[in-house]
Amino acid sequence: MASSVMRSTLPHPFGPFWRGVASDVPATGAWLLRGGLILGCGAAIGVAAWAGDPIGFLLADPALARLLRGMALIKAVIALAAVGIVFMRLAWPVSRTAAAGYLAGCWALAGSSALIWQLSYIVPAALLFHAAALSLLLVGWRER
Repeated sequence: MASSVMRSTLPHPFGPFWRGVASDVPATGAWLLRGGLILGCGAAIGVAAWAGDPIGFLLADPALARLLRGMALIKAVIALAAVGIVFMRLAWPVSRTAAAGYLAGCWALAGSSALIWQLSYIVPAALLFHAAALSLLLVGWRER
């Protein structure tokens, strides 16, 4: 007897090597996680914009400021790519710990990129950016 349940024939977006995950988050939680990702990134950028005033640095050394702002743009592109990948990943079932790691990593990437653009707290922001990128890689690698 044929089952009345329709099976999807669409391929999984992560390819044939997808291991699958044990989900703690219901299907409606995907929209909450995705909304939290976007709102949290926006809040991190807002706090970073509020925290720094680049005018003193821009007047003191304009050439170095242009170089650092160029570096900040490169970091922003990396952060945007990471947020896009995590946004797509959160459409599928994810454990609570992995979701927390993904969100915290993306928020830290967004905030640290904005801090570097503001030319304030450059060394801590650069360290935070690289730690967040590493944490996203580790969460994605160890997720089950």
